[in-house]
Amino acid sequence: MVQALHHPSDGRAAAPRARRIRFIEPSGREGRPFNAWLSRWPLLGPITLATILHERGYDAAVYNENLSGPLLENRPAYEDICAADVVGISIMTPTAARGYALADRLRRDAPQAKIAFGGAHATFLPEEALAHGDIVVCGEGESVIEQIARGDMPDGIVRAVPLADLDQVPTLRHDLMRDFDQLLARCRRRELYELPVVTSRGCPHACTYCSVTQMFGRQVRRQSPDKVLRDVETYMARGFRRLFFYDDNFTSDRTWSQAVLGRLAPMGLRFNAQVRADFQWLDARRRRLDESLLEAMHKAGGDVLYIGYETIDDATAREWHKGYRGDRPLRERLLEDTHILHSSGFWIHGMFVLGPQHTSDTADGIVRFARQAKIESIQISILTPLPGTALFREMQPHLVFRNFPADWDYYDGTHCVYNHSRLGIEGIQKALLDAHARFYRWGGLSLRRISALVEQKIPIMDKLALFWGHARLARTTLRKWRDETRLFLEATRAVRAQSP
Repeated sequence: MVQALHHPSDGRAAAPRARRIRFIEPSGREGRPFNAWLSRWPLLGPITLATILHERGYDAAVYNENLSGPLLENRPAYEDICAADVVGISIMTPTAARGYALADRLRRDAPQAKIAFGGAHATFLPEEALAHGDIVVCGEGESVIEQIARGDMPDGIVRAVPLADLDQVPTLRHDLMRDFDQLLARCRRRELYELPVVTSRGCPHACTYCSVTQMFGRQVRRQSPDKVLRDVETYMARGFRRLFFYDDNFTSDRTWSQAVLGRLAPMGLRFNAQVRADFQWLDARRRRLDESLLEAMHKAGGDVLYIGYETIDDATAREWHKGYRGDRPLRERLLEDTHILHSSGFWIHGMFVLGPQHTSDTADGIVRFARQAKIESIQISILTPLPGTALFREMQPHLVFRNFPADWDYYDGTHCVYNHSRLGIEGIQKALLDAHARFYRWGGLSLRRISALVEQKIPIMDKLALFWGHARLARTTLRKWRDETRLFLEATRAVRAQSP
């Protein structure tokens, strides 16, 4: 129990100290491309829980190692965490080992702190996480976070009840993340930063490699359009003019999307969103185009669309349960979809995947497709079996890296962790790097992107900063990725040498 303190002059009892809650978002392997994403757009789970507790009077803050650097090398940050009553550590699969290492160190240095794990990896492997902490939350933490913060939650595995009404989620306080101001400083001006927000949970599709439906379900829950509007108004009052909707599928409900876009249209903001390549079709046979939705997105400020193409061949799409609409060859359909979206005024970031059935010709074909479709930027990942997915169960006999939890570092979409790829581990890693190098040989600046940047109504110095930022990010990310891949292949050879 916290004892009341007394003011030395008037004798009145001071309020008890607010319980200190610190959340940690661990970093992953140094040099992996995903770090560039997370250092710019942090995950929102810890920020959401910190916001809830802050509004209820707790001393809550978030440390994100992708932004603040290694916590064990940041003495003031680590001392602040060690003084906490509760430390919440959110882990994805590629950050699990780092999260466990931090928890083990905290157990030694801050034995009074209760350590709680959450996040997707902890949800699917709670017993593993419990070996390093006191409490493991499976699922969404909103319904149990205050009980944990108060110290009323018994140790062990907690099966949290999903939040039925997302309107209960408060407007996020991104500034509760330490060093958030440094992130904004990278963008020259606050208005140029794409503030990450989320308005829904779940996805109606069931791709075999994806853990989203296992974590949040196929029944999509959404905030009401009015709640979205209130949040956006608050973010704009804080000086933000660009948003990144982190939703897994921003347009899966057309009625909701139209209602939200109608409210955003008068506000003069710009936003990025994740959508399917064929969201603009009203029917499975691709005969009726939803022109009103495309127009509404453009008028509301839709800017960059993040699209999971994954594959351009029909056989792979069927195997992965992508469920694209239409009967013509998939490559033709995707070219048409991309052309329609470009004609509607959007930039496109295309996301693709190489699987064990693919060859270097597959990677070459993706680059040729992206160039023909005039896609502004791409990322190609390696099909990765994540805990909680059918793919993980299917691939277990083929896994080369199975020294868990240490080997979870490699389960991030940029490392081949299995031995049944047609190209072999070294071959698929080389194909991945070569494909990115060919696409980004001009620093990731296509003529279309340059033209769009020139046309933007922002000061010339901001335009120059964006030009330079895009080119530098592509160049430095690829260089770090090559170095990290070299270390990974050395580890691969070591594992093989030890295998019978």
